[in-house]
Amino acid sequence: MTKRAYSLFIVIMLIVTVFAAACSNNNNGNNKKEPTAAPTASSSGNGSEAAEGGKFDPPITLTTVGTVKPTVTYENGDSVDNNPWTREYEKRFGVKFNTLWTVDASQWETKTNLMIATGDIPDFFQASPTQFKQLLESDLIEDLTAAYEAAPERAKNILNEGGPEALMSATVDGKLMAIPFTGAPKEGAPMIWLRTDWMEKLSLEPPKTMDDLFAIMDAFTTKDPDGNNAADTFGLAIDKDFSTLIGFFNSYHAYHKIWIKDAEGKLQYSSIQPEMKQALSVLQELFKKKQIDPEFGSKDFSKVAETVVSGKVGVVIMNPYAGLYPFQSSVDQDPNAEWKAFPLVSADGQEPKKQASLGVSGYWVVKKGVKHPEVLFNMLDMWVELFYENKDLDINKQFVNGGSSGTNEVWQMNKLAAYRAYKNADQHLKIIKALETGDTSELTGDDQSAFTNIKGFLEGDRTKWGWNVIFGEGGSMGVTNQYRQANAYVNDEFITAPLPVMSERKADLDKKELEVFTKIIIGSASIDEFDKFVAEWKKEGGDAITAEVNEWYANK
Repeated sequence: MTKRAYSLFIVIMLIVTVFAAACSNNNNGNNKKEPTAAPTASSSGNGSEAAEGGKFDPPITLTTVGTVKPTVTYENGDSVDNNPWTREYEKRFGVKFNTLWTVDASQWETKTNLMIATGDIPDFFQASPTQFKQLLESDLIEDLTAAYEAAPERAKNILNEGGPEALMSATVDGKLMAIPFTGAPKEGAPMIWLRTDWMEKLSLEPPKTMDDLFAIMDAFTTKDPDGNNAADTFGLAIDKDFSTLIGFFNSYHAYHKIWIKDAEGKLQYSSIQPEMKQALSVLQELFKKKQIDPEFGSKDFSKVAETVVSGKVGVVIMNPYAGLYPFQSSVDQDPNAEWKAFPLVSADGQEPKKQASLGVSGYWVVKKGVKHPEVLFNMLDMWVELFYENKDLDINKQFVNGGSSGTNEVWQMNKLAAYRAYKNADQHLKIIKALETGDTSELTGDDQSAFTNIKGFLEGDRTKWGWNVIFGEGGSMGVTNQYRQANAYVNDEFITAPLPVMSERKADLDKKELEVFTKIIIGSASIDEFDKFVAEWKKEGGDAITAEVNEWYANK
């Protein structure tokens, strides 16, 4: 799997955000360049000290643990601790690494849980949100406040690009206790994807209101858009887990399974608010009109994708990356198929805000007592430079995608990373400019890969269609930029690990919520069942969870 495909699919499946694109395999650079010089690192403690330029002499060694990367191949005697990234860390900073163990990703949580239980942890590693909380309570990790304050601006910027919430989630009693592994939840906010070839056939205009969207759904259901003289198409795609309903809910100012502020500044669970009842009532009507697949309750997203590819649905509300999956497959299957992304529309004329999660997949923690935690921020700075900012294709091949195949995911050999919040939206703007001017000098290797794919599509290669519908003129990243300019988001205000009552009761409450909402949509339960669900949710642990969430919020 390429670097871009790997990250696209993570974002699609988790509604989070982490996206990293594949780079060009062709080395078109004429002059081989060296990466930029190391930033200055502060020195503390005994033993090796950081000399001028931030390099420890003699080198220091940091212990860590990791996962096996299936898309990484170590060549020419390289290993997890001896590869292009670790050699560059040593060259710049005088830092070596001793990876105590690696396991398959499926075993990571169990292995690290056992390690944390013993209290014997390495100098630094990636912890889950729950593990971060456990480490805090056990007083096992180092305060990184001073190290962050002295960190290179580039490292600070990537942690703040999506807003202050990521760093806030790692801050306890005013102290930064970890480096958040940031993602791109706002960039992945949902939008309306429409079969525009069907719209053209049926003389339909892009939607500006929910009524417009309902008219499109009805036409896609009743007017035989595929021309096979059979009533076998649906207006709206829904999966059994509701991942494709987030944007629909947001159009009604309803938010799914997050914590939002009420008028008094208290936190309330979004799924039990009156706006959700209204949205469910509308969905029930759409189901009655046969605009929704009657079997959606048994179909996960992969099954819904099959429906899309087979040409049985014309409206899908999901993230901007969908051009590559599943819509590229739809286009591959049907040469007449066309999809385009449009902004969410409002049910009442007020701009709908898109819900956004915290977007932190974990936390880089440092063992208490480690003498040089500042070096982790220098490593993060190097990551941003080489992964996001480098424009030299020789360096790109060395540190991003390279090796004998030209596609080896060398970038995954890094020891510490975070992801930019709007990298792909910015890339869209750069590519549009390059297409207009013909000047590609400001494109990174990653940008050039997307640029080349779009050029291929414009020259007739339909296998590159997905790149153009995301990054090209009128692409989905243009919708993302509209959202960003309007700051049209509602953040999940709960930005910490699960609290005690939540850990005990949430799974059962979530299961009940899904069951009741599904029954309401298919009509086996009346819309009034929503009020009964809310009362039971509160009684069966919801009120206790709300109380502990607000206690945390008041003291965070």
